[in-house]
Amino acid sequence: MSDTEASPSLATGHPMSADTWADFVSRLRHHCNGQGVKWHHTACALFTVQQKRIDYGYEADYAEGLVVCLEDNRWFSPEEYWADLDEEERQEINQAVQADRECDFLELDTDDQWGFLAELDDHTVTGWNKHWEIVNSHFTKEAAEAFIRRKQHDYPELRVYVESQYYAWEFEAIKAAILDGTLTYQPKPPTENAEAD
Repeated sequence: MSDTEASPSLATGHPMSADTWADFVSRLRHHCNGQGVKWHHTACALFTVQQKRIDYGYEADYAEGLVVCLEDNRWFSPEEYWADLDEEERQEINQAVQADRECDFLELDTDDQWGFLAELDDHTVTGWNKHWEIVNSHFTKEAAEAFIRRKQHDYPELRVYVESQYYAWEFEAIKAAILDGTLTYQPKPPTENAEAD
C-alpha cells in the first residue's frame, strides 16, 4: 500500500499520471481483493462520506434523546443547559424550583428537569433522532479519508461508511476492468502546434 500522505495521489487531488494511476490501482486492489476486504467485509465496496444530521420534533418514546431549544440554541441535556446559564439565571431557576419542590434544579431527577425546562417561556423540549446523509462517494477508503481531512471544517461531523455495490453492475464492471488491466492509464499524446506559419 502506498502512503497517500507522502506521495502524489489521486486520493488527495493530484493530477493523473502513470505514478498516481499505479497508486490508485494498488489501493483499489487492496480494498477489492486484498486485506482491505477484511475491514469492510465486501469486495464490492464503495466508500461514502456521510454527514450526521439531527432531526427534531419527535415524541420522546420514538426519539434517541431530548433537546431543549431556545431560539437558535440547542442543549442535549439539562446539565448542558445549566452550564450555559449565568449566575442570575441560575438563581431564578433555583428559586422557582425551590418554591415548588423545595430543592435546587440540579437536585431534581432528569425527567423532572426536562419537565421544568419544557414549562419555561419560549423553551421547547422535544425529541431528536440522528441520521447519516451521503455527501459523496469514493473508490477507495484513502480518498474518502482525504476528503474528510480537507472538508471537515464545513460539516459538524463526518464519517466513512462502506456501501456494497454488488448490484451496481456498471461500477463493478469498470472496477474489474481497472483491476484486470483492460482499462489502463494512457498518457495524453503531445499536441501539435495547430497554428500554421
